[in-house]
Amino acid sequence: MSEVANRQRPGTAAYRRGQATAANILEAAKNIVVKEGLDKLSMRGLARTLGMSPGNLSYYYATKADLLGDLTAVCLEPYLTEFERLRAAQADAPEAQLRAVLQYVYDDLGAEETTHFFPQLWALSLRDQGVLQQMEGMYATYRSVLEEIITQMRPDLTVQTCQDLALAISAAIEGCTIFLGHQRPHRGRAPAIRPMLIEHLIAMVHDA
Repeated sequence: MSEVANRQRPGTAAYRRGQATAANILEAAKNIVVKEGLDKLSMRGLARTLGMSPGNLSYYYATKADLLGDLTAVCLEPYLTEFERLRAAQADAPEAQLRAVLQYVYDDLGAEETTHFFPQLWALSLRDQGVLQQMEGMYATYRSVLEEIITQMRPDLTVQTCQDLALAISAAIEGCTIFLGHQRPHRGRAPAIRPMLIEHLIAMVHDA
């Protein structure tokens, strides 16, 4: 996990030790969610895992909500970095950019941390307005990448239609997590479904 400037206590970003501690906290929290479940993540338990006092942990994250806010943000960073790299490789071909981004996101569904981490946040967002806002912010950033590519493919479309297409594409791929994610019942069929789904989504943009 890359270095992260703790948004709850910006001053920690001024010191390398503070950056490293914030990154370690987030990495440990993510591992707990992936391996044990979001319901097992508590501030006291996290402090114990890290070998620090609850008071020291609270210096960085006063509440679990604060922690989840930074955790969703830092989990998005690698995706945005990879999207940028994939798009740069196909700079003059927006359809190729879209295909590369969608293939990357689809293939990522097979990762254990993707299958175990994000659906738990989805579930929590059903009853926690703060988590819902954090998740929407994260996915809105992801969708903005899709919207930009779609606009390049179809400059004749309205802004709203591009946004709707990005939302539909995101929903279609994210929904596959339940059936095709890590160790899910139909994971073995993921390679066969991959081209069917992605080409359908690209055709949807062309036909809009």
